[in-house]
Parts: sequence; structure tokens; C-alpha cells
Amino acid sequence: MKINGLIKKARWENIPCECGTEVMDSFPIKECLHCKFDQCWKSVPQKDFTVNDDQYDKDGKVTKKQTRIVKEITLVRGSKYQDVVGWTW
Repeated sequence: MKINGLIKKARWENIPCECGTEVMDSFPIKECLHCKFDQCWKSVPQKDFTVNDDQYDKDGKVTKKQTRIVKEITLVRGSKYQDVVGWTW
């Protein structure tokens, strides 16, 4: 899988995890940015995957059913922390 937009070390990776008990016991519970951004990164596929790539006519009816293998994606990143906001193919 080719992933466009990779960074050696994004800014969010320098944010320490704040999931310790001192944060969980406080009110309101503070969201840990490091864990949030880490979860977003883990949602990025690392291996090729298959998608349905049907073709439609002008009336919206399926004219050809087919599948294809996605071998390249592009990351969409946030500007402040360089976190993964999404990805496209």
C-alpha cells in the first residue's frame, strides 16, 4: 500500500498521553489528544483493500458491476497538530 502524505513524526506524537488516573478522577474528564490522534492514525489502512466500483448510466442504473483493488491512498491532515483527519483514494 502506498500512502501519500506520510510524515516522519507528526506534531501530535510529541503530545504526552494524559490518560492517567489524575485526569480521569477530575471533572469534567479531559479528552486525551494523544490517544484521540493515535486512534485516527490507526484507522488508516496499511494494506491493499477491495472496493465495489460499479458503473452507472445517466438514469442511475448499474450498467457494469466490478471491483477493484485500492493500492494507493492520500492522507488528509489537520493543520495544527498534523493529525489524520481522513484519507482518500
